[in-house]
Amino acid sequence: MIVSTFTFAVHALMSSFRVLAPVVHLLEYALPMRNMASKAVKGKVNFNTKHLRKGDPMPPFTGKLRVYNMRYCPYAQRTMLALIAKGIDYEVVNVNLVDKPEWFLARSAFGKVPALEIRDGVTIYESLVTVEYLDDVYPQRPLLPKDPITKAYDKIIIEATGPIHNLFYRLIRTPETVTNEHVEAYHKALKFIEDQLKERGGKFLGGSQPGYADYMIWPWFERIQLIDVDDRLKIDTQKFKVLSEYIDNMFQDPAVSQYVVPKEIMNQFFISYKSGDLSNINYELMTEE
Repeated sequence: MIVSTFTFAVHALMSSFRVLAPVVHLLEYALPMRNMASKAVKGKVNFNTKHLRKGDPMPPFTGKLRVYNMRYCPYAQRTMLALIAKGIDYEVVNVNLVDKPEWFLARSAFGKVPALEIRDGVTIYESLVTVEYLDDVYPQRPLLPKDPITKAYDKIIIEATGPIHNLFYRLIRTPETVTNEHVEAYHKALKFIEDQLKERGGKFLGGSQPGYADYMIWPWFERIQLIDVDDRLKIDTQKFKVLSEYIDNMFQDPAVSQYVVPKEIMNQFFISYKSGDLSNINYELMTEE
């Protein structure tokens, strides 16, 4: 009887261990990240490092949170703005997406930026995913709203910018494909965002300072203001007064102003982008130390 009871107890203990082992493993992983996040304060970061290409070695992992970036990519900019706004300590590795280093797919399975390397060999990617991760793990300066409805509308606003992306890239790469429907959809998206700004009544969609929706939609508004592409992209300041004021306010935000690319360099990049020749994207900006 004693032996049977002991055998049952051992079996129960081992079964519990098998069930709890994955939980223990997750806690073992998550708790150090939380502790690290609470201490992570951003130092001086060089955004303008050389874009690594095929043949360039992968920089050894230093233990610091790393973002694989492309300086002119609007999707990667979303993650960069979140990192800057939240004051997180991190390092930047810029990647040439046309001539990618051989090792890059091991860090970003889709071969895209942004990708966050959390610890050696552990990365997450896709811009919205990385920003939500950062907001979950680094509690300072929350970006996502706590209210579920406001959070849902933030994500709706981001979805609503699809026609803005569409018209922007069509006008740059294939202007001959642009139709009146594309332009109308663009203006509807602008109006939707203007209406959301009016309804929320704050300086930004996030209130008195930019939040998740602001930083996720901003990269395209920045480019619309900086790049000389087509008059159909211009935002009528009389028709969209609130949106125009919002854009001016966003340019003054510390995170945005730190990362903004000078107009002449942004235009130089998009001339190359339009031609399809991105063999050399290390412009003047990249020579800064």
